[in-house]
Amino acid sequence: MTVGQPRRKRGRPKGTGYFGRNPDVADFVELILFKHGWSAPRILDLLQVQFEHPPSIQQLRRFIRRLEDKKAAIYASSRDPDLYKSKYRLALGRADGGVDSAHQVWELDTTKADVMTTEGRVAILGLIDRYSRMARFIVADSESGLSVRQLLIDTIEAWGVLPDAVATDNGSGYVNKAVRSALKLLDIEQIICPPGSPEKKPFVERLFGTFMRSRASILPGFTGHSVADAQRLRSRAKKETGRAVIEASLTPQELQQTLSAWVDGTYHHSRHSVLRMTPLAKAGTSRSLPRRAPDAALLQIALTDLVGTRTVGKRGVEYRGGRYWHSELAAFLGRDVTVRRDERDLGELLIFDEDDRFVCRALDHERAGVSEQDFAEAARRHVADHRNREAARIREIGRTFSIDDAVSELRRREIERAENVRTLPTRTRAYDPAFAPPDAEELPPAPPEAEELLAARRPAPETPRPLTPAQKVRDADRIIAAAARGETVDQAELARARLYATGGEYRAEKMLTAHFGPSAASTDRKEAKL
Repeated sequence: MTVGQPRRKRGRPKGTGYFGRNPDVADFVELILFKHGWSAPRILDLLQVQFEHPPSIQQLRRFIRRLEDKKAAIYASSRDPDLYKSKYRLALGRADGGVDSAHQVWELDTTKADVMTTEGRVAILGLIDRYSRMARFIVADSESGLSVRQLLIDTIEAWGVLPDAVATDNGSGYVNKAVRSALKLLDIEQIICPPGSPEKKPFVERLFGTFMRSRASILPGFTGHSVADAQRLRSRAKKETGRAVIEASLTPQELQQTLSAWVDGTYHHSRHSVLRMTPLAKAGTSRSLPRRAPDAALLQIALTDLVGTRTVGKRGVEYRGGRYWHSELAAFLGRDVTVRRDERDLGELLIFDEDDRFVCRALDHERAGVSEQDFAEAARRHVADHRNREAARIREIGRTFSIDDAVSELRRREIERAENVRTLPTRTRAYDPAFAPPDAEELPPAPPEAEELLAARRPAPETPRPLTPAQKVRDADRIIAAAARGETVDQAELARARLYATGGEYRAEKMLTAHFGPSAASTDRKEAKL
């Protein structure tokens, strides 16, 4: 080779190899690799039935190797989305880019503990502040509405602040009536991340990973981060004990203690690689003050589950086969109340009035450990006391006002008005006999058959029966209930029904029905009429 001549490239010229001469085979191989990470022999089996002149196994392996090196990200996006997200997906922005103050957004998530406890494999619920990276954990049997609310309320109590929003996934433990009710009560926005999008709440995901790597792996009962880890640990256990079983020695309470100690004693005081300071120090740099936590009573209400609306009847408030009562409910007989319950205590319900004001904690005698006889006697005494107080109050009003005096005064004023009214004479015309109607004697008598036919066809006059109080109460309840369901009702009838429901006859009928039943109340009135 002379000086100045271009250096010849070694190897076959581009496009002259087997796959360059057979682009259809190359396209088919690339299609298989895009969908499946199969081995060369398996792909060659398909090529042999698809094409007349397939490549050799060596040619195919070299071609597959070149494609895997050149298009690894493209193949991962189809064959392994999780690998693509973690290794190839662009992450030029920051998940906390829109957060500029502490407790602006909390991320919540759940993972299965990589530590076997004496009560089995439990769930760990984690929470992290997106701005400062301050965190908390709780251990629970499973992810549920109760465990999610417990983590939220415990953190609010411990930190003394309310977040503006919480970011959660769309699992049933996070998206349910109880959690939505608690967040609405505390005025916290819920940001629901779409399924399969861990990048929407990356900080709590990394928090779990940090704990598993730094603490879980050294705890007794560690089961490994993957199937391969678990298999290796079981093999080691079999060699040491003769049984391929990972022995559990920690209780769930001890695991909770370990988690809390690691977070408060180590994690919050360790320099964060991204923040370049500790989470506690970062929280102190917040640009604005967070909202102060509400009082303990409101937090306890938020921790409870919303049951819904119930009517206080003669058996108190009925729920799941139980009968709940409190002395304060005597004033709510026949009225609707809002009911909440503590899922950890089935023996009591929290009762609220129509304006969401707390009324009482109603107990069920069987579930609260009170004898049925004592419970029933106390309830009857409460109702009697309330009835006596109302009657005494009304009698006191009677000392100030007199119905008889009011009726007498009404009659007197009507008589005075009648005496002062002078009726003008009616205009008439002169009598003319020519226009007078004929006498009845001059009219021809009607045939008797016609009289009988007219009498038979003529409807007998009906005398309207007055409605009983029970019928009035039923009509009023029916109209009010129809309006509450959104049905179209006559507004005048609705106004009369609501006015009647505020009267004494309505409340008296409700009390009689609640204590003696509809049949007993109607029988008493019938006997009184007789």
